[in-house]
Amino acid sequence: MPIARVTLEMWRAFIAIAEQGSAAKAALQLNKSQSAVCHSIKKMESLLGQPLFVVEGRISTLTELGRELLPRAQSLHHNAIQIETLASKYQGQLMTEVSLAVDVLLPPAFTQEIFERFYEIYPAVSLRVYETALSGAGQLLESGAVSVAIASQLPKETILEPLAEVALCCVCAPSFPLAAARQVFQPALKDFRQVVIRDSGTRDTDSGWLGSHQRLTVSSLAAAVTSVKRGLGFGWLPEGAVAELLEQGDLVRVDLTHGGSRTVKLQLGMNPEQAHVGEVSTLFELFHSLKVLAASS
Repeated sequence: MPIARVTLEMWRAFIAIAEQGSAAKAALQLNKSQSAVCHSIKKMESLLGQPLFVVEGRISTLTELGRELLPRAQSLHHNAIQIETLASKYQGQLMTEVSLAVDVLLPPAFTQEIFERFYEIYPAVSLRVYETALSGAGQLLESGAVSVAIASQLPKETILEPLAEVALCCVCAPSFPLAAARQVFQPALKDFRQVVIRDSGTRDTDSGWLGSHQRLTVSSLAAAVTSVKRGLGFGWLPEGAVAELLEQGDLVRVDLTHGGSRTVKLQLGMNPEQAHVGEVSTLFELFHSLKVLAASS
């Protein structure tokens, strides 16, 4: 089931009410009905789990959370306008397809938000997405096979920006021997089978925390989650990908004495030779700018 996200339209409604002081004035500014604006804010507050405004009479006053989010939302909206302006310069010179490589650790809901926004600007341009792991994205970007890439390690010769931090946790099935163990020292993990995702590149890069004598190597995150769930081994998996399984009891956290979670820092890279191409630079800027949206939802 897709994860509900705060959309740009909701952010626009939020900014308009904050700046105008009421939903009625915001509706006039946005050329929308007052009920539509109020609905956007109620949906947004429901997704965030906290109120953004306190209504006193006809005046809407920002809550503490609202005051904290406003400058970031304004920056996000400003960047979106800049992207649309940039895109308009390239009308009539559109590429037919843009290729990008995305590390399997990046939550799919985040990339879908970006793709939806890209298609609003370039409805006729195709996107070709390569799901990669470890060195795969970097090699595709370096070879010119893709214009944009997201991974923990990318070539220094490309245009780079920090994008996101993905938390990983050590988990196993309730039936796996590690599930019953307490206060496990990390070196002891080497005695158990580990499920790992194969490097999609040709360099066979080690992720930095491999080390089990026995491994089950798979080609996708989905396969890794399934394998761990079936008790074929333990794995370091993204928190977002296993949160529901942990809540349902299909997976359990390994009780490590230290280092029960790890963080992977993903970078956003663009081929410098294509930085002038509107479709490529727009996709890059969307990922860079809309990471604020993902962090706030």
